[in-house]
Amino acid sequence: MKNDVVLCLACCLLLGGLGFLSTGQWYLGLGVGALALFASFLVVIPCVRAYGEENRKRHECYLFIHGFLVTLSVCVSLDKAFESAGEPMGKEFHALDETLATMEAKDKVTYLTNYFGQNIYAMFLSVLDLYLNRGGDVLKLSSELTAEASRVEETGRAYQKMAARKAAGFAFLWIMAAAIMGFMRFGLSSFFSQLTTNLIYLAATCFFYLFLLGSAVVYVSFLTKKTPWQKKGGHHGKAQANSVLPRP
Repeated sequence: MKNDVVLCLACCLLLGGLGFLSTGQWYLGLGVGALALFASFLVVIPCVRAYGEENRKRHECYLFIHGFLVTLSVCVSLDKAFESAGEPMGKEFHALDETLATMEAKDKVTYLTNYFGQNIYAMFLSVLDLYLNRGGDVLKLSSELTAEASRVEETGRAYQKMAARKAAGFAFLWIMAAAIMGFMRFGLSSFFSQLTTNLIYLAATCFFYLFLLGSAVVYVSFLTKKTPWQKKGGHHGKAQANSVLPRP
């Protein structure tokens, strides 16, 4: 079981327990836990995974482009350039090794368009095609490409750091608010039995947890710039790459 699933399950159990603790009603605790579980698996986990996948592909694309061009400038061999650029890639990339084994080097590079799904990769293919047709110094031909790839990578890393800081701040605020709800059980122990039968208190508590879960779902979607029904960007990248490559 992946870490994000374990973390979400722990948070759902914690919220469910807190719902019971703050209301004294087991059915409200189960309801809060069930809603948290539903929100986690329907929105939070898909959005976070898509966000992480996009960042991984962006970083791998950056490493592949730079590694390929530098090796190609030294060895003047597409096969060696591809082998060198693929070394630092993760297990997802190397899962394609069997598929790529029977292809020519140029076909391998083109095949990865759908894997990376990045707009910058279309520019890389265009520069590589220009180099193969006209020759010259590949590093000079790709100077603008590498500069843009570096800018995209730096921008992505900066956003990751900013998103992590904002997520931590958001989580801290809600943890404090939820802790206050839980401490009401002990801070107002002499009145708690009366509160648990007060419909206004129970309705307000239910609204609190609904607002917590709703804001978490909206915030995760906003921060990751993803929605659970959003299609992956690989096909878009492939179409864009094909539009810049000359037809055979």
